[in-house]
Order: sequence, then C-alpha cells, then structure tokens
Amino acid sequence: MVINFIFLYIFAGKNCISVYTHAHKLDFNYFIVMMDEDLIKRRKALLQTITFFDIFDFALTHEQICDYALYEKWERNELKNVIDTEEFLIDVNHSVFLRGRAHIIKIREEKDILANKLIKKAQKYVKYIQMLPFVRMVGICNSLSFHDVQPGSDIDLFIITEKNRLFLARTFSLIFTTLLGIRRSGDKVNGRLCLSFLISRDQLDLEYLQIEDDIYFRFWLRLLSPVIGQDTYREFIAENKWIKKHFKYEIDQQEHLLPKSEKLSKLQRILEWPFKGKFGNIIEHVLRKWQTSRAEKKANKLENRDGIVITDSILKFHNEDIRKAISLIWKKRCVQLQQYIMPSSQFDFDTQSLDRSHRSRNVVEVHSQDSVYTKSEANSLD
Repeated sequence: MVINFIFLYIFAGKNCISVYTHAHKLDFNYFIVMMDEDLIKRRKALLQTITFFDIFDFALTHEQICDYALYEKWERNELKNVIDTEEFLIDVNHSVFLRGRAHIIKIREEKDILANKLIKKAQKYVKYIQMLPFVRMVGICNSLSFHDVQPGSDIDLFIITEKNRLFLARTFSLIFTTLLGIRRSGDKVNGRLCLSFLISRDQLDLEYLQIEDDIYFRFWLRLLSPVIGQDTYREFIAENKWIKKHFKYEIDQQEHLLPKSEKLSKLQRILEWPFKGKFGNIIEHVLRKWQTSRAEKKANKLENRDGIVITDSILKFHNEDIRKAISLIWKKRCVQLQQYIMPSSQFDFDTQSLDRSHRSRNVVEVHSQDSVYTKSEANSLD
C-alpha cells in the first residue's frame, strides 16, 4: 500500500493522496512521513553509488546504475523519474553524473576505449591459461574491471585454483606468462599480465579480508569479470553471501566470458595427471614452503602490509592498499551530500565543492608485486 502512496505522490500530488486516505480512513500524515523516509533512503543509496564512481571519473549509464546500485533495486522508469527530479544529478544522453562534473563524460569515453583494448588483450592471453594445470577461473579485476586505466596500465588478473594446488598453479602460470613475455616484471608494465591475487577453491569466502567500511572491496567483487571458468566463478559468488547485503541484484558477470575450449580442457587434464596424488602433494608442499618464505621476506620490508595476504590458500600481493583511502574519501563526500537531501533543507549546493583533496597530489607512488613506479593521478587503482 505504501508503494501506491509513493506513486500517487510522484504523479498526482498530495491532494490526490489526501482524498485517497480520507476515503480509506487512513492517517495522511503517517503515510507522508513513511513515504518521505523511503524516498530519502533510496535517494541516499543512489547518491552513494554515483559518488563512489565519481571518485574514478566514472559517469554511469542508467543500465549500470541498475546493475551496480548499492542497497536498493531500481526499475528503469522509476530511476529516470528520480534522476530528473534530483538536483544534484545531471543526465546527458543517459550518462549520469554529479552536478558540475560534466567533463568526466569525455574522460570516461577515453578510458573506455583504452580499457576495451586491454580487455581484448587479456582475453587473448587468458584463453591459453585455461590449459594450465589446476587453474579453475581467471577474471579481470582491479583498475581494468573499473575501466580506470591510462596509457601504460597493466592487466590485473584474479585466479582461482584447485584445492591444495595453489602453488603449483601459480608456478605454472608464472612460467607460462614469463616464457611468452606477457608477464609484468620490473619496468615492463604496459599491457602485461599482473598475477597478484590467487586463491584456492577451499577458501572462496573472502569476507574476512574486508577492512572497516570497505566500499572498494565490495565493488571490487561486484565488478570482477570472469574470462574463463564460469562454473567456478558462480561457486565463488555463492560462497560470498555477505555481498547480498550491499547489492540486491543477482551478481553473474558474463560480459567478457570466453567459451570453454574442450581441446584446451583435455590438455589441462593431461598436464595435471602427473601432479595428482602423493607426488603432487610433495611438489605442492615444497613450492608452498619456498614461495611463502620468499614472499614473507619481501612483505616484511614494507611499512604497511595491509594489502598483503600470504596463507596456504590465498596469495594477495597488493603492496599499496588503497581501500582505506577510498573509504575515507567516499564517506566524507557522502556526508557532505547527505546533509542536503533532507526535505527541510534549504541550500544552494554545488558538487564541485565536494572535497577532492586526494587529487591535489601530482604524483603518487604505487607499489606492485615486482616494482615501484609513479603515476600522475592519485586516484588510479593500477
């Protein structure tokens, strides 16, 4: 019934509601309050979503808002009506952005062109990674899944391996990409593969990796795009049930998914055969001991190792963990906007005045697994 009141309010006004409530002997003020609270909640969730992507100069389309929206579900017609009446939001050719941020449409177009080129390159390489022993899923992640790339960006991959074969799968992947000259190493970064996040199938639930108010990690999982291994990807999403608290729509990315190759799958089974059983266990044990020891020595040299995870089932080498900074920026901007969305507020607020202090630095050092390099934009996730 509350939904009926909302639509009556939007399309017919308060007089219509007054007649309706009188006819049904209902409290007009009670429903107005409930309606206002519901609309405020939905407006807040919409602004939170768009504000997050604004950090990366990302103007969302209507379709993307429906797919990525935090906390609420949106129908296209309803979304359009809200956007048209929301004074903080501008809609140009179905690209939605905060008022005063029209220039990010051009930035987004340029980044989309570069990101699509990198994604095609990733698909070309990953197609053959599916033949490597014990690799069960490979997905595009980090800056490329956000389309937050620039000339010189690499290709970040997220890999899921078979249970108890994480280190064997990583070894084969490193050897294969190194021999082909497509692995990121030293100052060789542009368009190369970065294998910095691997997990095994016995540790699919990553909720415990979150930090406080980890908005970036939630969108990281939402935007993770599988290239091979659809079944394992769906198993991974099913294990991360906690994400449903933040996104109401079903998560099932397929945009960049390649068809399964029976020939390469057969070759994978052949290559796996010698490493099954006790012999494989011994090799896995030796590789685990050597690689974890080596990784710990490198990690201990870092001032902050929040982005480093080294266990028997997870290897995560993000030497520069941006999640806390992103969370602080996002929360600060949301607070700035929130104080102006209450019905009683009187304001003349320009979103250009939102705090963008993270952009004041001209150069930021970003540490990767293998090297340190500089970038011109502090909000880049590469």
